[in-house]
Amino acid sequence: AGELPAPAPVYTFDAFVNEVWVPLCVRDGSHRPATVAMYTNILKIILPQFQGIPMNEISGVRISQYLRWLRNEYRKPNGKPLAEKSIKHHYNILGLIFAYAEKQDIIDKNPMKKVDPPKVTKKDVDALTKDEAVRFFNALLACDFEFRCVLQVLLTTGLRRGECLGLQWADIDFQNGTLTVNRSTTYTPECGITVAAPKTAHSVRTIPVVPSTLSLLKQLQKQQEQEHPATLLSGAFVFSRPDAPFEPRDPSAITRRMKRFVRSAGLPDVSPHDLRHSCASLLLSSGADIKSVQEILGHADASTTLNFYVKTDLKQMRSATEKYAKAFGL
Repeated sequence: AGELPAPAPVYTFDAFVNEVWVPLCVRDGSHRPATVAMYTNILKIILPQFQGIPMNEISGVRISQYLRWLRNEYRKPNGKPLAEKSIKHHYNILGLIFAYAEKQDIIDKNPMKKVDPPKVTKKDVDALTKDEAVRFFNALLACDFEFRCVLQVLLTTGLRRGECLGLQWADIDFQNGTLTVNRSTTYTPECGITVAAPKTAHSVRTIPVVPSTLSLLKQLQKQQEQEHPATLLSGAFVFSRPDAPFEPRDPSAITRRMKRFVRSAGLPDVSPHDLRHSCASLLLSSGADIKSVQEILGHADASTTLNFYVKTDLKQMRSATEKYAKAFGL
C-alpha cells in the first residue's frame, strides 16, 4: 500500500512570515529597497499581534479586530493615529501573506476573504495655486543656487523627488531641451542611499524642460565643471553630494530643507511630492491635455492623472459652457 502524503507543516503566523513569506516574497531580490523597508516596518506592528497563533486558527474576525485596533487604539511613536491609507497597507500585506499561505497549502481557507477592506477617504491633493506658484518662484531667488535648481526642476517637470536626485548630466539634452528619467534614488535605514530603476516601467520617460529651468541647469553644469576641471562629468549626478559628483544626495534631506524653506518664506506647507502635484495642476489649468500630462508625470494610466489632478472651478466650467454656446449659436 502506498504511503499517505505527509501533512503540511503547521506554522505559527510569526514563523510562517519570518521563515517563509519574507525570504521568498519580500527579500527575493525583486523589490526596491524602499518597498522592503515598508514591509519590514509594517510587520513590526503586525507580528506581535498574531505571535504564536497557528496559521489555520486565524479567523476573519481576528483580522477584523486587528484592523479595528489599528484604527482606534494604536498610536505611532509621535502619538498620532495611523492614516487610513496606512491601515489599508496593513490589510494589503495581510492579504498577501494569507494568499501565499493558501497557495502553498499551509492553510485550508483564506480568512482574508471574510474581511472587508478598510475605507480610504479620497483627499484632495495638496497643490500650489497659480498665485502661490508665483510667490514660490519669487522666493526661490533668495535660495542658494543648487537648492533653487532642485526646487525649480521639481515644480516645472513634475518629477518625483527620487527621480530628480537620480538625474545625471548625460540625461539632460540641452540641444533639444529635454531630460530623460532613467533612475531614482531612495533612502532606507537598512541600505542607506540606493540608486535603482524608476518606480515603474512607464516612469522611464523623456520630457521637455522649460527654458528658464534649462538655463539654470546649464549654469549648474558649468559650476560643477569648474569645481572638477579634470573630470568627465557625463555620469555624475546633477544634484550630487558636496565634493563627490558621482554620489547622489539623500532624498530625505531635500524634504527637511524644503520644509524650512516654505516656512521661512510664508508659503503653504508643501512637500517635494506636492510640487509634482502642483506641476500637474498648473499644466492642466494652463490648457494642457490629459494625455500630455500623463506622459510628463509617467503615469501608466490616464485615469490616475484624471482622478488625482483634474479639478474644475466655476470659472473653468463657465468657460466650457460659453465655448459650447458659441459653437452652436446658443
